[in-house]
Parts: sequence; structure tokens; C-alpha cells
Amino acid sequence: MEVLVRNAEGNLSEQDRDYASSKLGKLDRYFNQANKVEIVHRESRHGHRVEVTVFADGFTVRGEEEDANVRAAIDLVSEKLDQRLRRLKRRLHDSYQKRGGKVPPAVLENGVPENESHFFELAERKQFLIKPMSVEEAALQLEMVGHPFFIFRNEDTRNVEVLYRRKDGKYGLLQPEG
Repeated sequence: MEVLVRNAEGNLSEQDRDYASSKLGKLDRYFNQANKVEIVHRESRHGHRVEVTVFADGFTVRGEEEDANVRAAIDLVSEKLDQRLRRLKRRLHDSYQKRGGKVPPAVLENGVPENESHFFELAERKQFLIKPMSVEEAALQLEMVGHPFFIFRNEDTRNVEVLYRRKDGKYGLLQPEG
């Protein structure tokens, strides 16, 4: 598995890069085909912010943590991702069993975690019309409804897209591929 460390500010030592690579490289045990792990390090007002994205078996799993010590932040995000990946593996296993299908070997490797809550409850379902609009109009609509995201059909691409508010107050746009 490829471990890519992005360090835009140039302040992560080679030893810390190696530590992150070895710590997060162990996450590949959960996958049949683990493509890459992308690590982004930033210094923040509270210390070090480490963001990790794992690309494997068609899934994207992301986690971020912040700590005064960079290695502690790496450890925290590694633990968070380990928990998420165990939960994902359990849900995949249960999903295959529920449908009566054969559980793929990749899901069975390293065992399936026991006693983990994996209950999914859909609390609400809403249907609404999606009208074509510009990204700017979608941003206005997002402000009007006061939600953290807004689904719309982009009048330029004709695709259904999602505009959302980021933690930094700026906007993000989710666009489907293919």
C-alpha cells in the first residue's frame, strides 16, 4: 500500500513521516486491495492537525485529529480509523450474511470483530423536487434554509450535486464522477 504524506508547510520531520507511514500502513490488514493512505499534516493554533484518508476496496475512510504533539495526533487518528475500519468490516460481514451470500475472503481475513454495535436506524425520509440552478443560487438557497448542505441539479453539468458549508466557513461542492 502506498503511504503518501502531504506536508504543505514543510514542518514535519523525516522521523515523524516514517512514524506516520509505519503506524498507518498497518491499516491495510482490513483490506483485500488497499490502494493508498494519504496523510496531511498542518500546524494549527492548538498544535498539530493530522488528516488521514484511506482508499481501499472501493471505500474511502477519513479521520482527523489534533494534539499538541504530532505523534500523539498520529496515534489518535490511527485509533479512530482502526475503530471505523473494524465497524465497516463487521457491517460488511453482516450484510453478506443477511443477504445469504458467500462472505468474501477479504472480509473474513483477520477475523470479524464481535460485540460491536452496528445498528442503523433511518429516522426520517424526505422527498423534494430538484430544480436546475447555478452554484451561486444553490449557495443562496443554502443560506435561506439554514442547513449544513444543499442538494441541487447543476444547470451547467446537469448532474445532481451537493453544496455544503465547511468548518472554516467556506463552501465545498460534491460532484459525482462518471
